[in-house]
Amino acid sequence: MTEPDQNNAESALETALENRDAVISLAQQASSSISLFSRNLDPRVFDNAEFERSLFNLARKHKSTDIRILVQDTSTAIRQGHCLIRLAQKLTSSVFVHNPAKEHSRELSTFMIVDNTGMLYRPRSTSTSYTAVVNHCAPQRAGELSDYFNEMWEKSTPDSQIRRLYI
Repeated sequence: MTEPDQNNAESALETALENRDAVISLAQQASSSISLFSRNLDPRVFDNAEFERSLFNLARKHKSTDIRILVQDTSTAIRQGHCLIRLAQKLTSSVFVHNPAKEHSRELSTFMIVDNTGMLYRPRSTSTSYTAVVNHCAPQRAGELSDYFNEMWEKSTPDSQIRRLYI
């Protein structure tokens, strides 16, 4: 990963490890909100203890914390015990997992926005391409992604597969 310079320029990412490190760094910077859009919560990027701990700490920090996750397909993540699924089941008032409406089912990107300031954008999410950009201080770009995320969120539905059943 190219290290960000003093003025927080965009940094190019090429590998799953660089993407993972970037989402952890962004999550650690968050003070109130994280919005994440992903096709399947790629475990190489999003399923790790450090990312889970950062989201957990954020969720516990304030009652008004908002962690919203839009995922097109959670079946593999549920089957494999993904950390974000467990977190959403534990912190039901802070972590929300929704499925996007059918009109957004062809969206190929993965992106994460932190406090409408920091962002990671991966234009084409495939198992072989991890080309992305990250910027820890890009309010304009993060705002544009946030507007798009909010539009999708408004039309989304809660993911019924992750609800924890108490018997």
